[in-house]
Amino acid sequence: MSNQRERLRSSKPAAQAAKDAFASKYVTGRNDLAVGLGLNESGSNWAVKVFAQSLSAAGELPDHFGDFDVEVRVTGAAKAF
Repeated sequence: MSNQRERLRSSKPAAQAAKDAFASKYVTGRNDLAVGLGLNESGSNWAVKVFAQSLSAAGELPDHFGDFDVEVRVTGAAKAF
């Protein structure tokens, strides 16, 4: 377990750079998408996490970007309370 944790820690700068490049290419200038960085579903590697307001907003996004999975969640519009 500590080997995996160390591998994730050492690969975080590359994952952050991939997330930033993904955001620049696909998200900049759009208010219907948000992007972050997290672990993939299995917890074994980093993934670019995208939050989309609708299926159409998520429709043209890739499922991989470089060495990282892209995971999209359709959340609907954000509402302030």
